[in-house]
Amino acid sequence: MRPVVSPKPRRRPVATARAAGAAIAPVAAYTAPALEKGLDILELLACASESLSQTTIAQRLSRSATELFRMLAVLERRGYVARHGDGGYRLTLRLFELAHQHPPLKRLLTVALPAMQELAAATRQSNHLVIHFARRILVVAQVDSPEPMGFAVRLGAHFPFRPDRASSRVLSAFQPEAMQHELIAELLANSSRALSASRVQNELADIASKGFYMAPSDTADGVTDLCAPVFDHSEGAVAALTVPYLRQRDVDVSLAAARESLLATVRRISIGLGAPGGRG
Repeated sequence: MRPVVSPKPRRRPVATARAAGAAIAPVAAYTAPALEKGLDILELLACASESLSQTTIAQRLSRSATELFRMLAVLERRGYVARHGDGGYRLTLRLFELAHQHPPLKRLLTVALPAMQELAAATRQSNHLVIHFARRILVVAQVDSPEPMGFAVRLGAHFPFRPDRASSRVLSAFQPEAMQHELIAELLANSSRALSASRVQNELADIASKGFYMAPSDTADGVTDLCAPVFDHSEGAVAALTVPYLRQRDVDVSLAAARESLLATVRRISIGLGAPGGRG
């Protein structure tokens, strides 16, 4: 939650937007105005924290309420949006359901979730699984800590693919060279800091040599990010599993023990996905 053009076709990992299995054709100058209006509505509602009225949707999309009326009616009939008591529209879980029916992702979750639940029980910490999608990292699975307190990331949360994210670093570090170069370009483009490609590449090489990432969180004080790659039978990491380790008085699982549990878990998941020897 890293593509490249190669002279020889190869399977893309599910961690990328190209992992759907369909070929990515060159962008053509075709238009489908009705489809684009529908997609604009879905993308707008996906970013909204509350329901939006038809008038508000029209204003934000710089369109008339009349031309969006049919779009909203069809999206509501097909179950992609729902109208609430205040008359506003919100997304349903239909897109979420479709995403989880996609075979590569469905297989990843089927294999990963039982192992993630055991990891949470062993470490007394939450954990979450992230893939790379559309220049962002997306949380596709999450398991809470069994403790009364814990630090967790919301399922479905997505963040810019930036170098200050543990998952972004790990997903980039464990890739073939050419693919890694493309991901580094993404990291630099999304970064708010001035970083050189060579510096980022050196940091990724250090992560790859260790086999995991462990450092104080860049986004939450008091949390140490433990992150390791998940592989399948294709090239490169397909996902990253993170334990945001929160030290607590009544939890006696050490940071080192949590790290070893994480590494054992990603090996187990990777073997389940067909990676030779788990790769880890």
